[in-house]
Amino acid sequence: MKQKLVIFLLTIFEFSIFCQENPNWKNGESFNSVFQKLDTGCFKGSASGVLFIKNNGGVESILDFQGSYAQLRIIKDDDEVYDNSTKEYIGKTTSGLTEIKYQTYALANSLGIKFGEQWYELSFIDGACDIVINGLNYYYKAENTTEYLVIIIDRELVLDNWQCIIRTEHTMEPDNIKELESKRKEIKILPNSTIVFAINRK
Repeated sequence: MKQKLVIFLLTIFEFSIFCQENPNWKNGESFNSVFQKLDTGCFKGSASGVLFIKNNGGVESILDFQGSYAQLRIIKDDDEVYDNSTKEYIGKTTSGLTEIKYQTYALANSLGIKFGEQWYELSFIDGACDIVINGLNYYYKAENTTEYLVIIIDRELVLDNWQCIIRTEHTMEPDNIKELESKRKEIKILPNSTIVFAINRK
């Protein structure tokens, strides 16, 4: 009897741990974009706003977008597992030295910032593709010739360069994964950061 009670309590404990929400994500909602049903395409536009960034050393910097270059690339998913395409928004800072990438696929999204040659990313485009970044709020507003995607950060977001390192430096023979761990770095996007993509519809 005691053994059954212990097993029951352990099951309840594991279930409660599993069901606790990860603070970094929340359930996804549909992306209400006029481009959502398109399979392919490339649309030019501009990016405006500011991102407040803090590096590993606690130093803060501002990335400013003042009508800077931007584009929306619609990349077809030939397998159409959860969606027919990925929507990839690319923007450059006013100086052109730093790049931002925001992607949506099915009910999931991702955010990346490129410093130098490395991307720092936070992504939930994986698995069931049904969760989005918690703390990244988005909405769309369409006019006759332009659609605006407004992104507002309302809590601190942590991005890291790990996936970039794996893509560019990981080797299987020999497997150098342990040696790469020391190169892992993070940056934080601070609350009140806002960016607006204005994408031409034609």
